[in-house]
Parts: sequence; structure tokens; C-alpha cells
Amino acid sequence: MIVGAGVEQVPAYEAAKKRGLIIVGTDMDSYAPGFDLADYKILVSTRDADATEKAALKFHQEHPVHGVMTIANDVPFTVARVAHSLALPSISLEAATCVTDKLLMKERFVAEGVPCPWFARVDTATQLRDYLNDDCKQDFVLKPVDGRGARGVLLINSEVDSEWAFGESKSWGDSGRLILEKFIPGMQLSTESFILDGKCFTPAIAERNYARLEQFRPNIIEDGGTIPAPLDAKTRELIDDVILRGAAAIGITAGIVKGDIVIDHAGQPLIIELAARLSGGWFATHQIPSATGVSLVDAVISYSLGETVFSSKLIPQFHRATAIRYWFPPDGIISSIEGEEKLRQIPSLLSYGFFRKQGELQPKIRMHSDRFGYVIVSGDNRDEVLIQVDQALKCIYVKVEE
Repeated sequence: MIVGAGVEQVPAYEAAKKRGLIIVGTDMDSYAPGFDLADYKILVSTRDADATEKAALKFHQEHPVHGVMTIANDVPFTVARVAHSLALPSISLEAATCVTDKLLMKERFVAEGVPCPWFARVDTATQLRDYLNDDCKQDFVLKPVDGRGARGVLLINSEVDSEWAFGESKSWGDSGRLILEKFIPGMQLSTESFILDGKCFTPAIAERNYARLEQFRPNIIEDGGTIPAPLDAKTRELIDDVILRGAAAIGITAGIVKGDIVIDHAGQPLIIELAARLSGGWFATHQIPSATGVSLVDAVISYSLGETVFSSKLIPQFHRATAIRYWFPPDGIISSIEGEEKLRQIPSLLSYGFFRKQGELQPKIRMHSDRFGYVIVSGDNRDEVLIQVDQALKCIYVKVEE
């Protein structure tokens, strides 16, 4: 069972199909593209754990389910609920709760001595203003404890209207609870690790590209990432150690762990967040396999089925480079999209996609889902792919009308 059948889940369906597995997909959208590869489909919201568990139990009575997983979908609690109901491999329900509540997660980190940025729960706009006034020169990040996809994530300081920031961020969370974190200047990283036999295997680390922080401030919008990140061997070891400790702090001792990491001024990796799922943004499905030959999607499929995951399959077979970037046209009605044929001729092109078509509305950029499209290139080294991805971006011109 694959929870979610959207475009970013399709690679998991393809990998499962390649292994000859029978697939049941779940999604509330009956036209979700993953359903084209599924043998069975269940129409239910991936975020509704109760309804998904009930539907899975009913399906299981006629068609036994042997494994459940997700990818690029912030629904670890839904996956854990189904897995525990069907006695399938999974993280604990307690761990699944931790990774869906950023405040609870950070409290576990502090209790276990896992390094992370300073944070505090924020219940009122007045409380937020008090924190911001403590240090007028300090930037903070305000976000919902259960947010996803950069929804309601704001980069703020004492100059912001605290009433507005509090209301804006709160409007994007389901629980209405907010967390304030100290913004740490430094290299930000995306990691994708598999924990096996007490060891952390991280085949690739991407440097997250936040070159557009000031352009979209106070919204925090990531513009892709680059593999490899410019890190030495010692720092990579520190990152594996902090991920292993962070996962253990929230009760995860085996399986996939996605990390958002920042390196502080002293060279210490700090955990911003951990997620108990395969990442989105084509990181796990395109960038890591292209750069290392490692398929973490296959590893998660095997783990969810209770099959042996071999450590040799988690170690890079080679070391190449990839980069992903996004297009950010102005908001308005899309009147034309030009340059696609030119883009296809770039030899280093790995993948690309547009999220909107001619005639549709390009919204103002406030969250990751507002980005227009993406392009991924691959190459022999970091310098090469940075040049190539910039050339790829310049191929496309999106014309919009107010």
C-alpha cells in the first residue's frame, strides 16, 4: 500500500511495479496519476488517519496487505496507523506523533542533548512581540507545529507586525499552535538517511539553496539544492551522528529519516527538523540515484515489506553531482510558456516539469506549492551542474498577464 498517489509518489509506484508487486494506492483525488499504475485504489484523504486505517482494514480482509509506505507526503502518522493495525513494519505511533509535531520533536531533542536551534512555543501575538523585542538584531523563524511545504513559515525580526505574523502563520496549521525558532545563519542541508543496525547511512547530502531569502521575505522559499554539498569528511560524520541521536530521541531506531540540518558558526550540525519518510522535491527519486546509484525508494519498499535491507545497497556506487532549481514567474494568468524545446536539448538534463499550464493562474509566491516548475541536471562535479542548471533555467520564459 502506497499512501498518496500524486505526481511525486509516482516513482514509488514505478519501483514497486518493477519488482512485480501488487499495488494499492490511496488518495482523495480519483484522477491522481499514481492510480494509473495501481492495481487497486482507495479514495481517501492521506491526512485522514482514521479513515485511511478503516479503509485499509476493510481492504485487507479481501486482499492481504504486506507493507505500507509513503513518499513526498507528510503523513507518517497515517502510515503508522495502518501499519500497526495490520501488524506491519513501521515506526511506533509515538514516534509518528513526534515527527508531526515540531514542538514535541524539539522538546525530545533538548531532553536527549541533541543539538538544535533555540525554540519556544508561541501562544499569542503579545508573546511573539516579547520574544522579538529581546534582541532586535536577531532573525527568527515562525511556523505552525504541524506545517508542511513552507506554509506559514516566516522569517521575522523586531520590525515585523507581530499581530500579522502570528495570524498569518497560525492560519496555515491545523492545530493552531506555533513554534518560534532562532534563525541560524549558515549552510543549510537536506539529508536522506537510512538507519540500519544502529548505523546511519546517508548516501548523499544536498546544500539547500536559499539565495532568494530576501526576495520573498518574510516567506521562506527554498530554490532547490545541489549534490554534493561542500562538506569535509569530519562534518559528514558529525551529521550522521546527530541524525542517529535525533532519530533515537524521537523513538526511531530503523528505517528512513529525512533531515533538515544547519551548520552553525562553530561547524556544529544542528537539526532543524527530522521527518520519518522519503523526501519530496525529487531528492530521493532523482537526485540521489543519479549522484550515487543508491535507491532509497527500494530500501523503503523492502523495509515496509519486512524484507532484509542490505547495507551494501545504501553505500554510494559512485560520486557524481546533481542540481535542482525552480522557476518563479510573477503572479498572473499564464499567457505563454516558451523555450521548452531548447530546454530538452541540454545534454545534462535529468528531469523537468511544470506545475501549471497556459491559461492557469500563477499565484504570488508564499509557499513551495506556488513555484511554477522545476529542472534537474546531472554532471560529473558540482561546478559543472551549477553552470548547467543556470543555463537550463534561462531556457524557459513564462509570460503572465495581470
